[in-house]
Amino acid sequence: MAPRVFEGLSEAAREAVLELFQPRRARRGRVLFRPGDGAEHVFYLEDGWVRLYGLDEKEGEITLAVVGPGELFGEAALSGGGTYGAYAEVMSPGALFVAPGRALLELAAREAEVSELLVRLLAERIGRLADRMRELRYREVRPRLLRMLLNLMREGEWGLEVALSHRDLAHLIGSTRETVTKILGELAQEGLVELGYRKVVVRDPEGLAARLE
Repeated sequence: MAPRVFEGLSEAAREAVLELFQPRRARRGRVLFRPGDGAEHVFYLEDGWVRLYGLDEKEGEITLAVVGPGELFGEAALSGGGTYGAYAEVMSPGALFVAPGRALLELAAREAEVSELLVRLLAERIGRLADRMRELRYREVRPRLLRMLLNLMREGEWGLEVALSHRDLAHLIGSTRETVTKILGELAQEGLVELGYRKVVVRDPEGLAARLE
């Protein structure tokens, strides 16, 4: 399946860009690149979640960003060389596409549509990062978690499911696993959610939404 983001391109531009972006298996826990790796490829995430993080001697892993559906990352490959500056780890399986950075730059130089698309994707990524920083600064953990559950819930085998672990949710909202587990436990006691293995089932979405008002 081709990325939906390319559907608005002309036929010639779409065919050219699809030749570059090839699907790659994105299993949970896979590290796509590490700091110091040669920045050779650009990644587009159609579905799923990828965490970008660094390591600190005192604090351990530090989440720098969480990439979601419709986002481009690994943009260091568009700078004409150099290395990646973070780890990129798949948090949940999804549709991932990879393109050689140099070839993509050459195509963008020839096709204005592709150049405009890349600029838009990168601008949207910057905008999402800014929104996340504002949310982390001004909103408490509980409402951030409630909002994330409402945004991510999808119909599944057991109802409205969020197929992420407590650790994954903590990374998404910029908190800790312990804090997320405590809040989810409280929500479960209130009958709003049901907890499973790497899964949260939202039993009362209206009740969750009411807690945000």
